Amino acid sequence: MNVADNLLVSIIISLLAVYVKCEFSFTSMLSSGLSKIHTIIEYGQCNFVECCSNEYISSELDKLDYTLSEELYGQDIAHHVVINALRGHLISSNPPKALSLSFHGPPGTGKTYISQMIAKFLYKKGDQSTFYHFFNGRNDFPLQEKVNEYKGELYKIIINSLQKCERSMFVFDEVDKMPEGLLNVLVPFLDYNMWIKSWRSASSSINTRKAIYIFLSNTGSSRITQRLITLWSEGKQRSEARLQDFENLISIGAFNEKGGFYRSDTIDSSVIDHYVPFLPLEEAHVKKCLKKAFANRGINPSNDMIEEGLSYVTFGPPPHNLYATAGCKRLEQKVAAIVYAKNKERLEF
Repeated sequence: MNVADNLLVSIIISLLAVYVKCEFSFTSMLSSGLSKIHTIIEYGQCNFVECCSNEYISSELDKLDYTLSEELYGQDIAHHVVINALRGHLISSNPPKALSLSFHGPPGTGKTYISQMIAKFLYKKGDQSTFYHFFNGRNDFPLQEKVNEYKGELYKIIINSLQKCERSMFVFDEVDKMPEGLLNVLVPFLDYNMWIKSWRSASSSINTRKAIYIFLSNTGSSRITQRLITLWSEGKQRSEARLQDFENLISIGAFNEKGGFYRSDTIDSSVIDHYVPFLPLEEAHVKKCLKKAFANRGINPSNDMIEEGLSYVTFGPPPHNLYATAGCKRLEQKVAAIVYAKNKERLEF
């Protein structure tokens, strides 16, 4: 190759280098510009539509902690377990798995209340958030013979929600009224899997680790009550009861009692993180519920009004009758009736 040929090759290489550099620069500028445009559009949308961002999802666990200490009566174990579990889960940008909490105990002890409070302090829109999903076993999954159909529907709902927001929350109420086997569909979402394939597109995967699942059930109630009575008979104060006194017997009871957890893979596979006991309420706790119900109506109740409210409460089990069989359930309605009757007497007088 002569000198002229060498010079020509050098010129061509130089021109190609300049072209590639300019092309790369243009592509980078274009990519950066498109990214900025996308960010601006997304920001504008989030002014009108709920987004999966810190503006709409910002856990206020200190406020939740305070609210539960003031308004959740007689449930110190549940309070501390839930707060610590949420802190441990939400503080991490990459938790090892989805958080799963299973609340067990008699009706009227605060299971639904605490799940609503979690939603309130996690999402800007509370339980009206599009990332919050509530299922009722009795209403949403009424028929055992349709369990496979329910599984498919539930799987799609969870996938769709996680596609929109990895910090989604799913609450399953009245688990004991759900068809057996239904909750097995949740195992892949609750297990130590970081990604799960989308049902719509095999090429896309979804992070399952940041979601929260809460199960509410009356299963294990009799075991919890009996264990608390045993501790009482041994001279132990309610405040001395610990999670370890109840957690194992709850999981065994839930696994063996009829309902959504009966022989369930969710228990057998050990993917539920915390079995949280809600203890039956004593008279002192019921009185607090009554005072709060009256206060909600702007009434400072007299002792007679409190005693009248207590007269509607049934205590058990015999022979000691230490605990309200329905907790604080229905007390709001009883208080409403008492207030109405008092106002009517006053007007007639």
